[in-house]
Amino acid sequence: MNKLIAALLLTVSAVAAHAETLTIYTDRPTARLQPLADQFKAQTGTEIIIVEKPYAEIVAQVTAEGENTPADLIFTKDLVFLSDLTQKGLLQPLTSMAVKSRVAPAMKDQNDHWVAVTYRARTLVYDSSRVKPSEISSYEDLAAPQWAGRVCLRTSKGTYNVALIASLVHHKGEAAEKDLMASILDNLAADVFPNDIAMMTAMANGVCDVGISNTYYLAQMLVQNPNFPVKPLFANQDSTGVHVNGSGIGVVTYSKKAALAQEFISLMLQEPAQLHLSSSHLEYPAALGVTPNTLIKDWGTFKADATNWSVIGEQVPAANRIIKELDYK
Repeated sequence: MNKLIAALLLTVSAVAAHAETLTIYTDRPTARLQPLADQFKAQTGTEIIIVEKPYAEIVAQVTAEGENTPADLIFTKDLVFLSDLTQKGLLQPLTSMAVKSRVAPAMKDQNDHWVAVTYRARTLVYDSSRVKPSEISSYEDLAAPQWAGRVCLRTSKGTYNVALIASLVHHKGEAAEKDLMASILDNLAADVFPNDIAMMTAMANGVCDVGISNTYYLAQMLVQNPNFPVKPLFANQDSTGVHVNGSGIGVVTYSKKAALAQEFISLMLQEPAQLHLSSSHLEYPAALGVTPNTLIKDWGTFKADATNWSVIGEQVPAANRIIKELDYK
């Protein structure tokens, strides 16, 4: 009997020693990914190791580790970072049709280095006690004289307004977008705010009337206070569509487990996982045919800018030049 137990223990130890692992480097909360990691382990036996740290540290670590990196996947928060990863050669092309066919063409790299997982609109917001939705419809409207002293913006630090400006550079050209941004900045009611929540709080307190926010920030505020007076207005519905941006994932260039890594991405893009990931952050599911199940569904459907996120990413350097030249803090 003791020999049998010893043999079984050796067998279990051997299986454990050869069990597959996947390592994800991410700037997203570990708690959001952990349920999917647990599910994947239950289905495949593969242990998912989640390493959470800021994006800049992820890039520095993968670059330093090179071929010896344990990272198989990078999951990051927006198109600016996804574009950066591609330009730095840190992602290998995806080959799984189960992954590549699950999202709209605009929301995956043109050369298949990454796919979107969730997204949000970066759109107009307004105080409904002082502004009628018929008064404004586009980002360009924020530059009009009627909004002088009535606009609020968050800082250019971070990537959200960088991506928005990059998208407008794509549509308008760098010179025209610089002029537009200068006029919008001239219309500010106050210095820029550290984030969208501070900006909309100021709006609700009468500091300004209109601004720009990610949809999930407004949704978070409405969850806390359903009577919060700020409302969304999806921009540019008669032209380019509203700018959208979101989280995405790709397989690390040096990973030897690309097929297994893409199995995990495929899980992330299935409807139950999509509803978990999107609802936990009040975003929109990126997978085709999946609709949100949070309060944002009550805002209705909208025309999203169909420009490929990789194309927008190519204009990030121009966006950063505009920000610097206009001293947009």
